[in-house]
Amino acid sequence: MKSQNLFAEEKTLRILRLIWKKKHISRVDIANSLGWDKSTVTKIVNELKEIGILKESAQGISGPLGGRRPVYLEITPTFACVGGVEVNPEGVVYCLMNLQGQMIYYNNESPAFSSSGQEKIEDLFKRACETLKKHAEELKLQLIGIGLGLPALLNSMKGEITYSLPLMIHSPVKITNTLSSIADLPVQIENDARCCCYSEIINGMQGRSSVDVSNMIFVLTEYRAYKPLPDSKKNLAVGLGIVINSQLLKGPDDSAGEFRSMLWEEGNAGQFCAGEGNLSSVISDNEELHSVFYELAQHIAFLVNTLNLTTVCIGGISRQYISILEDYINERIKLQWSYENERKIVVKMAAFGEYAVAHGAASMFLSKMFSPSELQEPSESMVSILDII
Repeated sequence: MKSQNLFAEEKTLRILRLIWKKKHISRVDIANSLGWDKSTVTKIVNELKEIGILKESAQGISGPLGGRRPVYLEITPTFACVGGVEVNPEGVVYCLMNLQGQMIYYNNESPAFSSSGQEKIEDLFKRACETLKKHAEELKLQLIGIGLGLPALLNSMKGEITYSLPLMIHSPVKITNTLSSIADLPVQIENDARCCCYSEIINGMQGRSSVDVSNMIFVLTEYRAYKPLPDSKKNLAVGLGIVINSQLLKGPDDSAGEFRSMLWEEGNAGQFCAGEGNLSSVISDNEELHSVFYELAQHIAFLVNTLNLTTVCIGGISRQYISILEDYINERIKLQWSYENERKIVVKMAAFGEYAVAHGAASMFLSKMFSPSELQEPSESMVSILDII
């Protein structure tokens, strides 16, 4: 497969991506969707079946005039797997995902603070890699790459962390090549909240959710140490991921989604005017937490109504807190809408809870790996699925 010319490779990638994105698709469906001859599709599909990355999954229903039943194709889930890792001030979260986007292993660790900055990222990433490789081997799956989600401003194309207050990185750090050397695998990095968007997109694409996420805001709310130090005070940290018309919004310098309340004033410790969002006391008596949630809900409602979004996903904090925040957001969306017509806005908990970032990092790697050249961002360490097969 690696010896194919560029034109043939692009055709193969288009077929693989189409099958990866859609369940119950036949050779005829592929040919019709791409506008190609069925013989061209059949030839490429047969080659991919021989390699093992494609398999026939089921037969469909004959048409109204009878005839042969269509044979559906799917990506072979056990052909390989990818890893997803989240590094944050509290520790590391990681998972394995098969090629159909199903999480097949997950875990998290909160080791004692022993380092900070780039060294901390490398230490925790190495710890996660060792465990992921071990479990991939036990499952008899080839681990072909890892996605990493970070609470940081970063340039994923350059593999560079620009700035991260939570991880105490205050100047640009080229890190992807170092992490690829540690893993001995291709590694891609992305902002943690944007990873969560990939998680919801893949979950819907694979038919595990009926919620439309083509116009969505993901609210990543985490209660964590302000800095990765033993005595650091905890606060509610918020990052946003935004999807508009099925496109992830990154902005010209990759900083879309960074959040600070419009009510914030100099001297405030966290991201809010109302306080830091203390999650350590009883909910009903926690006035500061309710004030912070209310303030956050006002901002989310403003964005939902202004950008005409249809879905709000909330992840990071536990279910009991998300439930309260959901109520505030629903209330503010209705109150801040200018017109009398009712709209159906879905406000829900993230599909993968505390593993949303790690799952999303693996989903991001998968999505890029199955993308033809015109959909790929130039990257120093990215690989195509064709490089694997």
